[in-house]
Amino acid sequence: MKISSRTKKIIKILIENDDYIVTDQIAEKLDVSSRTILRELKKVEKWLQKNKILLEKKKGTGIRLECSLDEKRRVKELLEFESVDKYYSPAERRMIILAELLKDQRPNKLYAFTRVLNVSEATVSNDLDEIEKWLQDYKLKLVRKPGLGVYLKGKEREIRKASINLLYQNFDLEEILLLLQDKYSEKEQSLRKTISKNRLLNLIGLDTINLLDSYIKELETKMDYKLADDSYAALMVHLAIALKRIKEGDQITIEQKLLEKIRNNDEFLIAKNLVSSIADAFNVEIPEAEVAYVTMHLMGSKGRGGIYNDEISMTDDYHLVYLTRKMIEKAEIELGIYLEDDEELLIGLVRHLEPTINRIKLNLDIRNPLLAEIKEKYGELFQVSKKCAAILAAEEKIDVPDSEAAYIAMHLGSAVERKRKPQQKYRAAVACTSGIGASRLLASRLSKEFENIEITSLISTLDFDNQVIKDLNLDLIISTVAIPKSEIPVIVVNPLLNEKQQQEINDFLLNHQAKNQQNNKKITLKEKLEMINNYNQGILEVLNNFQLINSYHYKTVDKLIEDAAQFLTNSQRQKREIEKDLTLREEKGSTVLKHNQIMLLHCQSSAVRELYFAVIRPDKSFEIITEAGEKTVIEIVIVMAAPIKGSTQGREVLSEISHLLIENQDFIDAVKTGSSEEIYYGLSEHFDYFLQQKSTVNYHKEEK
Repeated sequence: MKISSRTKKIIKILIENDDYIVTDQIAEKLDVSSRTILRELKKVEKWLQKNKILLEKKKGTGIRLECSLDEKRRVKELLEFESVDKYYSPAERRMIILAELLKDQRPNKLYAFTRVLNVSEATVSNDLDEIEKWLQDYKLKLVRKPGLGVYLKGKEREIRKASINLLYQNFDLEEILLLLQDKYSEKEQSLRKTISKNRLLNLIGLDTINLLDSYIKELETKMDYKLADDSYAALMVHLAIALKRIKEGDQITIEQKLLEKIRNNDEFLIAKNLVSSIADAFNVEIPEAEVAYVTMHLMGSKGRGGIYNDEISMTDDYHLVYLTRKMIEKAEIELGIYLEDDEELLIGLVRHLEPTINRIKLNLDIRNPLLAEIKEKYGELFQVSKKCAAILAAEEKIDVPDSEAAYIAMHLGSAVERKRKPQQKYRAAVACTSGIGASRLLASRLSKEFENIEITSLISTLDFDNQVIKDLNLDLIISTVAIPKSEIPVIVVNPLLNEKQQQEINDFLLNHQAKNQQNNKKITLKEKLEMINNYNQGILEVLNNFQLINSYHYKTVDKLIEDAAQFLTNSQRQKREIEKDLTLREEKGSTVLKHNQIMLLHCQSSAVRELYFAVIRPDKSFEIITEAGEKTVIEIVIVMAAPIKGSTQGREVLSEISHLLIENQDFIDAVKTGSSEEIYYGLSEHFDYFLQQKSTVNYHKEEK
């Protein structure tokens, strides 16, 4: 009986271990995924049964050989004489055939596949039947011509899409990231060597990876924005496949209408510079259609950020905030838990939804490696998330896949678990390759399970820097991937945190002393008073500088901006500066509250020293063209301005006005038809409540 080399290696590991061992540990030793080990265990068990050895399996503990030392020696001797079969499972065969068909659209002879796979032509033909079903999702046709061979026929975009999905179906994100990083430990080099033998990797040019990585790092610098690990991997894989295809003469096309729309995005110029640099480096001509597809990736990318220091603007993100609040309200009703005051949930979902909506509208895939586990372990939460996703679908007129509902479930799960968040003692960071949603879920799971762990940061393994980590004053890092170069202790776990991993963390906490924590989330009395003073000052400035301009005669947006600047100052020099700043902000796209037919003109300017708020009522409504090319009726214009070097609390005061304009119908009615006194009263009443809320912040006493 021939066995595979991998089966042989697994049995050897079991012989060497007297105690139970989990599949994750075996996977680590063999540099493969846990799923691969689980598939192989059936063959292991079959071989052991043939040799009268029992494989003992204990749920939550692991597996081991139930036999004496003498029997282990016998098994070891038997293995030495066991011949290794070059055998591929049906799934492996189909993956190899698909990889060859996608790599090159020239005909492949069937006998070539039979020779490589060591199977008959009938078996290959059956595999092709299954492959044909798989290809239907990509509108690709499998052509079979006797005497000529088999090949694929279809659009270049679909060939690339199928190639990328085949890659993701066979490699975990962690494995892909290891390939894409130029930071290999001995273990990682071994992994690369092992999986590089796989024909699937012929779809991407591994020789181009290092250079592409340097260009993406430059791109991140220009954007002042770090790509999340999964977005980084997606862009890198896209570029590597595109470059390889272009070199071989295969070019992608795009509809002219979509190209024109994409050209209007800020990301297009960044993508154009990136593609131009790559074209020069590799001495190839890259068409504008490729620039458009890179732009689409950037528009649909997620960024990396901390848990607590993210900020959103009620002005810039008003639509996403409105949409997120509706989803949270639905979740509250379904779960019976008050979530409205969870700022972390609001920020997390707002930040998550923008790239998600872009990805769906641009027909880019949304992958969630934890989808199956979330459905199984968090079934009720997943169903609630699907109802929240339905709100997103209705508002944006899009189809929201289950993979996205699972991401929403991660955010909601984090919020539910935060309700019971205890006092923390150990400072920890979470490193996760599955995106921010998974990081937040893991962080909340940790906070729930461990009363003495405080998750202070989300970090990335892509640009891990020990000096930066040192400044975070951490006790440990809890990661879903190994970080060999870390000077801080690292515990590797699954994002959903199983019992064994919880025990490992417990063991660490028992055997390590937490660092003396000088920094905690409470502020000093002095800091609290300074913050309250800034809020007071901001509110006073808004109330003192409030204006209502009635019967304004609208001509053009440019003239409106010019007049708005004039309303804020009598100085011609300052007026020109404010006008320029309002124009620059407007060029990024008009901010329109469609439901209330309100246009917001806002900016930060060096020409103002205080906060300004003005309501302009045109003598009749007018129309403007939005960034999306749609006509929108405007009844009211709101003007807001803040100093460039103003306080964070001051900007927050203006954001509260935007909040009122979105959600407070009484204030909206006052702005549209009320007197100056009624608007002033509405502002005063809300800011009174707002200030009371801000005054309840806890503080700690300073040591003398």
